[in-house]
Amino acid sequence: MRSTVSFAACFTCLAAPALAEPLRVVVDTAPLHSLVARVMDGVGTPELLLPPGGSPHDVALRPSDARRLSQADLVVWTGPAFLPWFSDSLAALAPEAEALAVLELEGWERLPLRQDPAFETEEEEGEGEGEGYDHGHGHDALDAAQADPHAWLDPVVAASWMERLAETLAETDPENAGTYRENATVAIEADTAMSERIAARLAPLSGRPYLVPHDAYQYFERRFDVPASGALALSDASAPGPARIAELRDKVEIGGIVCVLSDPETPADLVALLREDSSAATAPTDPDGLMLTPGPDLYPALIEGLAVTLEECLG
Repeated sequence: MRSTVSFAACFTCLAAPALAEPLRVVVDTAPLHSLVARVMDGVGTPELLLPPGGSPHDVALRPSDARRLSQADLVVWTGPAFLPWFSDSLAALAPEAEALAVLELEGWERLPLRQDPAFETEEEEGEGEGEGYDHGHGHDALDAAQADPHAWLDPVVAASWMERLAETLAETDPENAGTYRENATVAIEADTAMSERIAARLAPLSGRPYLVPHDAYQYFERRFDVPASGALALSDASAPGPARIAELRDKVEIGGIVCVLSDPETPADLVALLREDSSAATAPTDPDGLMLTPGPDLYPALIEGLAVTLEECLG
């Protein structure tokens, strides 16, 4: 009798279908990881490749990072326009994984790289006399290499990416396709409501002059109509020289700058120098989510936090 039961149990084990392994998804940066985590909610948890707290531009992959890439089914990354060094790592470590570079997706409006840290107004751009933008290319004609790569700061762009992420995940894991699509819809609706609230709160502050630490906020500026008056530098990899610092000091003193934003890469003594003998306020920003806890809540916290910072600094 015992052997009969044992045989039946074993037969049942053999006949039962093996449980499918969870989809292994690796994502490069914290904001994009948050978007993927929202779409995958209830199905799996994506792995964040670049550790929080450090700049994504100067990261050396650890052996554990290489192992995670080599085991990935899908790698979602920002794109070579933002992380040019990652292309070689991806090709060497994850040649069999499907890769999705969101900056190279279609269906969202790219903004051109600004060529001068003294930004223009919309009117000046229309006159074609300034040098703040790379003219000669319509926004729709821009390729990823010509565009400003900090596009996640526009929730409308993030919505476009989440829609594509849901479809990519659905194709890779058809069994959970409905969950991915539903998650994307719920996240987009939540971000739309958040954007409407932010737009209403920031509307009275539009036109107040302020400086950003480097040119990473253009998508947020355009989405919520809070154009900055300039940047300390075009990128976080460059530092303003003496002539630029003198120009910035004049802008703060004469141009009525009311706020000088800083970020983790901005030297505190530079901000203090620019604000010296002025009434300009200052506040820290975190466009890459370096100071936030990774996960599905990071992206809305990032956008909401930037809005709150501008409210307090400009108000």
